[in-house]
Amino acid sequence: MSDDKIDILKRALLRQKKARKEAEKILEYKSLTLFNTSQKLKKVNEKLESLLNQKDSQLKGVFENINDAYLVIAIDGEIIKINDVAEVFFGYNLSKTKLYVKDIVYKEDYKSAIETFSELLKNEKLSNYIFRIINKKNQIKWVNISASIINDENKKPIATQCIVRDITKQREKQLVLDLVSNTAKSVLGKEDIGEIAWEISSNIANYLNTNDCVIYLANDENKTLEQIAAYGEKKGKENTVKNKIYLSFGKGIVGSVAQKGVSEIIKDTSIDERYVVDEEKRNSEITVPIISEGKVIGIIDAEHKDKNYFTQVHLNTIENIASLVSLQLKSAINIRERKRIEQKNKDLVNKLSRSNEELKEYAHIVSHDLKSPLRSIAALTSWIKTDNVDKFGKYSLQNFADIEATLENMENLISDILKFSSIEENEKEDEKIDLDKLVKKLIQILYIPEHLSINVKKRLPILKGDKIKFQQLFQNLISNAIKFSRANDAIVNIDYLEFQTHYKFSVQDNGIGIEKRHFDKIFKIFQFLKKSENSSGIGLSIVKKIVNIYKGDIWLESELNKGTTFYFTIKK
Repeated sequence: MSDDKIDILKRALLRQKKARKEAEKILEYKSLTLFNTSQKLKKVNEKLESLLNQKDSQLKGVFENINDAYLVIAIDGEIIKINDVAEVFFGYNLSKTKLYVKDIVYKEDYKSAIETFSELLKNEKLSNYIFRIINKKNQIKWVNISASIINDENKKPIATQCIVRDITKQREKQLVLDLVSNTAKSVLGKEDIGEIAWEISSNIANYLNTNDCVIYLANDENKTLEQIAAYGEKKGKENTVKNKIYLSFGKGIVGSVAQKGVSEIIKDTSIDERYVVDEEKRNSEITVPIISEGKVIGIIDAEHKDKNYFTQVHLNTIENIASLVSLQLKSAINIRERKRIEQKNKDLVNKLSRSNEELKEYAHIVSHDLKSPLRSIAALTSWIKTDNVDKFGKYSLQNFADIEATLENMENLISDILKFSSIEENEKEDEKIDLDKLVKKLIQILYIPEHLSINVKKRLPILKGDKIKFQQLFQNLISNAIKFSRANDAIVNIDYLEFQTHYKFSVQDNGIGIEKRHFDKIFKIFQFLKKSENSSGIGLSIVKKIVNIYKGDIWLESELNKGTTFYFTIKK
């Protein structure tokens, strides 16, 4: 080996010895620091043990007789002493494992617990502080803590002693009562589906202590579910749902519950292939149907980031809430549907009103436009007949007479159509009408054949309505009786009976009668019997329309060659 290599090795060995000495110094310093710390801790523990021994009679009594969990916690957070109740409650044995406060305080409450502990050091006492702990079995419990500081002989704090009372059941009962009360109050009197759904989602989210609760509305017709309210990240501005999704019955956990109508708790969503990720993936899910009259009308769905978070108590509670709100939600759905139909009907009425106006206008125009050429034809025919009366034979003159009769029938038909189209409901409805005077005046005006007599059996009543309508009503019925009267001894009787809510009128004749198979036909516009082909087929249609306006009914009894009686009612 060369001298250079030997020199390099010597220098390396020298550096190594020097580094070892430095490491030994550091190790010696650290060991001394650790020893000193250990000695200080030993002295603190000796002081604490001494103090505990001084109070042994008191603590012994506390440990043996107290029914709540009892803990002594060092300033550094180590739990150094617990009683038997605490061992059972928390599930730890201090002789086998070291235990610190951070191991038993629920992580979401830890920050608050530390802040409260700092307050305890200042005030030396703490009463009725409520938060959550988690035991060795990963069960979350609500506890009430009362604590005080243990000081050494120099009055310096060295530990705390705590009485921990399990209030989980009381807390759950109170939360359930609060949930039921708040939900009932918040939805009471509300008719809007959205408002009801938002109240349900926020109340349930607060109860479950979760930041995800969605309400779905079911559409039974197309079997779909729509998100209508959400608490947490999905809640948008002005109570809107961000990134709203729709699910079909059977799709996802929500769709499956909607299809079956049975609640579900999913302890681990990662192993459930039905799970649908919405805003973000969460590990627990609880889904409850809202059922009314045996049908699913909505779904309550909540998620939590922890696995195995939701309990049977949660499920039972939300099922009770679903039952509580189902009637209110169903009522709101019915109101919304009614409003939708009302708006649709309103639109249809407006459309119909416009159509009626257009029809009336059209009827008047057509009436005028049709009557003008008819009158021109009538005038021309008359002129031709007058100028050539000596040149036409008997048959030609008869043809002219037929043309004139046909033109007259045409004009009457147009007038009747105009009358029918002009009948409205809202004309002079509050006018008092003396039907007795009205009918008797009609009898004087109408052409009554010599062989026919009209009898008004008793004085007719006074009622409210439109005089023109009632005039048209009785005129058409009387004219109809005259038209179908027999050659001699024809009689028309007009009578009525009074009931609590309506009048029942009758117009009876002893004319030719009507076959039963034609009873419905005669009330339809442009329908008439072969025996009355000179009729326009509109008169009885006008009668029926007027009776309907006054919320009445019309019918008839008839026998061939014996006569017909028309009955109709008018509501008081």
